[in-house]
Amino acid sequence: MTGGHRSKEGPILVCRNVKVSGRRTSLRMEPYIWDSLKEICEREGLTLNQICTEVDRRRGDANLTASIRVFIVSYYRNAIGGRGFAEDDGPSRILRKAMDDAIPPFDEE
Repeated sequence: MTGGHRSKEGPILVCRNVKVSGRRTSLRMEPYIWDSLKEICEREGLTLNQICTEVDRRRGDANLTASIRVFIVSYYRNAIGGRGFAEDDGPSRILRKAMDDAIPPFDEE
């Protein structure tokens, strides 16, 4: 999987085409979001187009890209439940790993 990369302007967004309800559209999201969505597709035995279509069907007036991001967070929150969050000596291992994966430290040159 590819983690997010940053430039001085912020995260790099990757544009990809998907079919939503049979129509072609493009979505711009961070590489880590695309990787997460791909992993969910593989785990659930669904195509990217199927998941995007289902999110689109349910989103109401919300933005599709934002709705997909919320779906991904919800999927993983439901997958983990309440396990793994109790640590007395500072941030949990899960928090540290998520920060490192999603927002790697910026190396100024």
